[in-house]
Amino acid sequence: MADVVIFGAGQLAEVAKAYLDKFGDDRVVGFTVDESFLTQPEFQGLPVVAWERLEERFLPGSVKLLGPLSYQNLNEFRRDRHWEGRARGYGFARFIHPSTHNMAETVGDNCFILENCTLQPFVRLGEGIIIWSGSHVGHHAVIEDFCFLSSQVGLASGVHIGACSLIGGQVGVDNGIMIGAGSYIESRCMIRRDVPPNSVVRHPSDLPKPYSSARIKSMKFR
Repeated sequence: MADVVIFGAGQLAEVAKAYLDKFGDDRVVGFTVDESFLTQPEFQGLPVVAWERLEERFLPGSVKLLGPLSYQNLNEFRRDRHWEGRARGYGFARFIHPSTHNMAETVGDNCFILENCTLQPFVRLGEGIIIWSGSHVGHHAVIEDFCFLSSQVGLASGVHIGACSLIGGQVGVDNGIMIGAGSYIESRCMIRRDVPPNSVVRHPSDLPKPYSSARIKSMKFR
């Protein structure tokens, strides 16, 4: 059992604590947010500490971090806080719901994988990946660091998802397809051809839009 500090103090952090409390081996002992968002001293009965001053309450080595769990700034917010936390000496927890069928070859630190997912043999997951409920990752698929897969995503065998990509709910991706880093695939798309980096694909088409995913980085999901 490890003591865990969750990054965030909103609905997603509340959800993460509920899962860890009921199904996890670790114990949540606090929350952290950027100091500019620190509006309350406690959340869910536990302390909320400014990220910039986390060492004043929770020393590296005494706790592990989990999150941020949002796809804010197209997952770059999670990536940046992860890298900063590691540079400051913190380790990271991971959570895989016990109902998930996990035969993955690798699952990185700071991953959060919810119920009724399938990770088939030889799947490789990087760090900081979030996979919401009921998703399927086919054999030999690769998901690079800091991706977010919403509920009921289906990745066929050999799919490769580039870092910091956001895959909406009920998306299907055909065998061997590559989705470039930093891409946004809208809910209910069916992807049958490779997608270049920094693409936006919106339902019902599988063709990238003529603009970069930088346009959607202001999306908020806390």
